[in-house]
Amino acid sequence: MTTYKNSLIAAMSVFLILDTVAVAARVYVRTILIRGFGYDDAFLCLSFLGYIVACAMGFTSIHYGYAAEGNDAYSLHYDSKKAQSFYFANQLTLYISSGIVKIAVALVLYRLATNARLQVILIVSMIVVSIWSIVTILFSSWLCAFSGASDYVGSQTCTIVGYFRMISNIFIDYFFAFFPIVMLWHAKMSFRMKLSVCVLLGLGMFASAATIAKLVILVQLDHAKGLDADHLHYELLIWADVELGVAIFCASAAALRPLLRRVSSIWASANSHTPYGASNDASVSCHPLSRNDQEHSSHRSGSGGPEGLEEYELSKMPSNKSEEHQNYQRPYSRQEQASAV
Repeated sequence: MTTYKNSLIAAMSVFLILDTVAVAARVYVRTILIRGFGYDDAFLCLSFLGYIVACAMGFTSIHYGYAAEGNDAYSLHYDSKKAQSFYFANQLTLYISSGIVKIAVALVLYRLATNARLQVILIVSMIVVSIWSIVTILFSSWLCAFSGASDYVGSQTCTIVGYFRMISNIFIDYFFAFFPIVMLWHAKMSFRMKLSVCVLLGLGMFASAATIAKLVILVQLDHAKGLDADHLHYELLIWADVELGVAIFCASAAALRPLLRRVSSIWASANSHTPYGASNDASVSCHPLSRNDQEHSSHRSGSGGPEGLEEYELSKMPSNKSEEHQNYQRPYSRQEQASAV
């Protein structure tokens, strides 16, 4: 029979592995392929480090007896006070990292925004998310911390705060997921390209599914007592780990299209070599364009989009960047100018 303890360990382990691979691949894309590591990447890496710390606190809490049931609840090394303390540290780190990953997504969109109106909206959204994170963290770690851990059913006020946090969390996730549609609505791009970019940038909405599950559990927790309440708290923590793990993974995976194209290009090149070692298809070459070739290509397309937009293949989107600024960009192939968050 699968216990909540095993489920917690499995959830944290799976997303630690997935997020490590995804974040490492994103850093490779942004530093090696695109050479445009920015604030959004730094915030995402920071949220990933927070997730590592949260999982470390979670594993330590389990080591000291958190979520232990049956015969497992009587091990000699168990210490309920230490388990509760590390559980509280796990909760607090999850709350902080959740706010950081949302700011990382907003910074991605800010880098892609092509006019002042969109940038102002995103700046305001980042301020709102920052205030929201600070307020909810204060309530979770101080005003609504009972018996050494956050408890949204400890009082009527804390229950309202819990509902507010989860419902507003869902709205924030969907706001950032659908905002790319507004950004690309009037872009001079094919529908297929718009759909591709919106899907990549909107992957974060999948994290809101875990938030919805947490909201349902919180409603049930308001009426639960004894062992049932303990089990619901375990489920709540499982979904909290899943929520942040999915958010980090989706935010990282959205930047991996250049890497997939590079791998596909290398694979196609390897399979198209003649017996003499020469490729029959010049289109699979991974060599970067010369500076003159890039300028000529930009002149033909009629766009000198900013670096961030080129990474998303949005070079056809209207931009205020001058052609002179474009000439100073590092030349790289059109295959490398792919979607990268």
